[in-house]
Order: sequence, then structure tokens, then C-alpha cells
Amino acid sequence: MDKENKREFNSKYTLDYKTYKEFSAGYIATNKSSIIMLFVVLVLLILCIIYKNYETVITFGVLLGIFALLKKVTGRNKLQYKRYKSLNNNEDEEGNVKIDKEKIVYTSKKGNIASYDFSQIIGIIETKNLIILKLKYNMGIILNKNNLDGGTKEELIKYLFSVCNNLKKKKVINSKGWLVVRKVMFVLFTITVLVSIVLCTLKQYQMDNYIVSLEQNGYKAEIKESVYNGKNTKQVTISKNYEYTKCYLYEFGNDNDAKRNMEYWANNETDNNIKPEYIVKSSRNYQKYVINNEEQYVILIRKDNYVFYGIGDTQYKNELDEIVNVIEEEMK
Repeated sequence: MDKENKREFNSKYTLDYKTYKEFSAGYIATNKSSIIMLFVVLVLLILCIIYKNYETVITFGVLLGIFALLKKVTGRNKLQYKRYKSLNNNEDEEGNVKIDKEKIVYTSKKGNIASYDFSQIIGIIETKNLIILKLKYNMGIILNKNNLDGGTKEELIKYLFSVCNNLKKKKVINSKGWLVVRKVMFVLFTITVLVSIVLCTLKQYQMDNYIVSLEQNGYKAEIKESVYNGKNTKQVTISKNYEYTKCYLYEFGNDNDAKRNMEYWANNETDNNIKPEYIVKSSRNYQKYVINNEEQYVILIRKDNYVFYGIGDTQYKNELDEIVNVIEEEMK
């Protein structure tokens, strides 16, 4: 047997609150599945912002804030530590970990012994003061780097790589980088929530901007509120002493409701025959139909969750066109 396989290492440690907190944070931070989940959630929140579903992002932010507050108030790590400590007669556990050529043996100060085969080690995590030998089922063996006998930290890791045959990679996972990644993710979560709050606030005041713009151009705007599809909906009737033109501006609860009504009204005005020449523009967040026939002149415009619905006499197109110019200028 070569010299390397005859090595023996010992590490004594006391599982006080500081050590437990470092162990817990280091172990959780290096859990790739949680990082992947956080990334997926972040991408979904960004997509919600792109599709202007700000309420979903804000709701998530509120729930995340409540969770963080509860964790802070209850002291989750401290609570778990106290539960663990209660199993040891309310004393900090003290023990020694011995690593020899055959196995890993943990001996507590009270004489309790637990042994582990090298084949049980599936990963090695390094924190500021600890080496954590990762086991299945979120368990780990703690080694204190500052209290290591039998060799250096590098020699210990090299030895473990030579005897632990179930290590997925012969690489030590440093928790520092992963902790930074998690913090960055939570900062990005906070930014997405704040951006959503700002955009949602601006969205709520958009109708006011339309009304101000109309009034500045000499139009009268009468607002009425109702409930559509379980959400508040605003209808503004636009007038300017016109006898042959009727115009309405609607604010729906979301883009889908606006789009649904836009298509419904367009089909009604064309007897379910929306000809290609009626479609001036059609995109995800902006649509414009101009329906010009012998009977009447109709313009429908949708921008996000707002729909303008104008009906005029074909002989007085200029009345409707003037209002449309004001609306489209505000929609830019």
C-alpha cells in the first residue's frame, strides 16, 4: 500500500450557532436545483414584464417579501439550530472526525460513534472555515479547516479524491461564488418587482394622459367605470359638438381583454368579414383597423389594454380623423 493511502486526518469542531449557520448556508447555496429554479422564476418574471403582466410580478414580490420577513422574524436558522441543540441536552455538540485508509469515523464528546464509507461521499464543499463532505439526503460531515491534523487542506482534498469513488467530479465546490450568484438573483428579483411597480403605476395613469390630451385639443371626455371579466374597466365618451361622429376610449383590465373586444367589434362592423385592406397595422401590442364603406367610417385602435372605437359618417371623415390624430399622438 502506497504512502498516500496510509494517510490519517483528524478534525475537531464545535457545532455552535456560527458553525451551523455557515454549514447550512454553504450547503444550500451550492444546491444547483435551487439555483436553476431561481433562474427559471426570474426568466418568467421578466417575460411577465415584457407581456405587461405587472400584477403577477408584484404579487410574487409581495409573497417573497412576506417570506423574507417571516424568515427574519422567526430566525429560521436559529430555530433549526435550537432544535438540533435540544437533541444534545441543549449543549453545543463537540466531536472529532477521523479519516483513515478505510472509512470516516465521527466520535462525539459523549462517546457516540458514527462511521461512513468513502463511497457515501458524493461531493466536497468548501466554505470560509469548513470542509463539508456531502452525503445523500441533504446530509454532510463537517471538517474544521482551522483545526486539521495529519496534513494540509490541499493534502486532505487530494486524499479524498483518491479514495471517494462516488464523487461526481474531482472538484471542490466553493460556496462563496454560489452565495454571490444567489444574492445577485435576489437583487434581480427586487429590480424586476420595482420595475413592475413603476410600470404598473404609469399604466394606471395612462387614461389620465389620454383625457388631458383630448381636453387640451378641445374635446370633452366623460368617464364611466364598470366591471368586465372580473376587472375594473373604464369607458370614456369623447365629444366635440359633432353630430355624425361617436367615439369611445376603453381601458380594460389586461391586454387580452382589450384584444378580444377589439376583434369582436371589428367583426360586428364588417359582418364577420374583416378584409385585408381594413387592417392598417397588427402586432402583439398595437392594432389598427380602418373600415371605410358606403354606410359608415369606422376606426378601431388598440394599444396594450386600451381600445379606441370611433364611428363616423362617411361624409364627415375629417371629424373622426381629427380625434384619431390626438389618440395616436398619445399612443406613440
